[in-house]
Amino acid sequence: MIAGWMLCLMLAAPTAGAVAATGDKGKAGGEKVLIGQVAGLTGAVAGSVKEQVSGAQVYFKAVNDKGGIAGRQIELRVEDDGFDPKRTPDAARKLIAQGVTALFMVRGTGNTESILPLLDKEGVPLVAPATGAASLHQPVRRWVFNVRAPYQMEVAAAVRHLTTLHVNRLAMFHVDDAFGSDALEGFNKGLAQYGQKAALVQSYKRPAGDISKAVKAFVQAAPGAVIVVGSASETANFIRQFRAAGGAAQLITLSNNAAQSFYDDLGKAGSGVIITQVVPDSGRVNMNLAQEYRKLAKEQGQAHSDAGMEGFMAAKVLVEGLRRAGNDVSRDKLRSALESIRDFDIGGIAISYGPNDHTGSQFVETSIISSTGRLLR
Repeated sequence: MIAGWMLCLMLAAPTAGAVAATGDKGKAGGEKVLIGQVAGLTGAVAGSVKEQVSGAQVYFKAVNDKGGIAGRQIELRVEDDGFDPKRTPDAARKLIAQGVTALFMVRGTGNTESILPLLDKEGVPLVAPATGAASLHQPVRRWVFNVRAPYQMEVAAAVRHLTTLHVNRLAMFHVDDAFGSDALEGFNKGLAQYGQKAALVQSYKRPAGDISKAVKAFVQAAPGAVIVVGSASETANFIRQFRAAGGAAQLITLSNNAAQSFYDDLGKAGSGVIITQVVPDSGRVNMNLAQEYRKLAKEQGQAHSDAGMEGFMAAKVLVEGLRRAGNDVSRDKLRSALESIRDFDIGGIAISYGPNDHTGSQFVETSIISSTGRLLR
């Protein structure tokens, strides 16, 4: 449940605090700290995006209720790009013109890559892009501060997990874009590292369209497991068709689909699907981060979710940077403050940055969807 936040975020007009940035590369003005997010509130990833926004807002509200940042309230403004990389730059420019101190959780590999020149030109930090693209980690991007582990690390963890279970003949079905190519590189590295060989690799163009031939090919190849890389709707479509066609392989997908909306969409076909996660399970009882998220969400009348956990975790890192930046926060000062973070414990996960490392976290674990549509460790 997103309560009234989402409508407010989508319709809010610029306030007196939303002035164009000038001077010290984005000196914040007015009584609020403005943060901008560009993400697909509509389109293929809408469900998980809304959960991520909800999780971030849970933490921002908790901070605001205690006085905000040096007495200033945090305001998150979200622009919908429909998960279309062609729309992302204009949406980002709109937010930058409103005077946001930072961009936050831009969703999608192609979407994020499309604004990298803009970040450099305007000197605007991007905190916690909602993608694990290797291109955002190496070479180090001066204005990009990742929080989640890279996709290649996720895929390698999936291959390792399958190998320990003695599952062989691994396959991959991936979207034919930067995201899919990144995952494929991690897949090939994992195969080499753990002595595995690919049973079948196929890609598809977005939007996926008719994938019946691909489904048939994967069923006939009879691999031990298939790693499916794509948006939630595309991945769910493949999984449902694969199971309906008699496919018996273990199915795995990545953290971009770790959202309750995805599990619900899969229905019965989701039972037994493995998810790699770059944030802890929101229901985890032995980690302070998850406990804090559930407690605050409950107090605010919000549902907790795994995608929401990513938003919550990202918000904690951003707020730490804002606090370290001091009372007179600017874009430059926030960038320097974030880069000063070393082994910052956000509740069981350490976040570290430095001049030559903007990765943040290397946390990766695997979970499985239960027969009731919930994620189990």
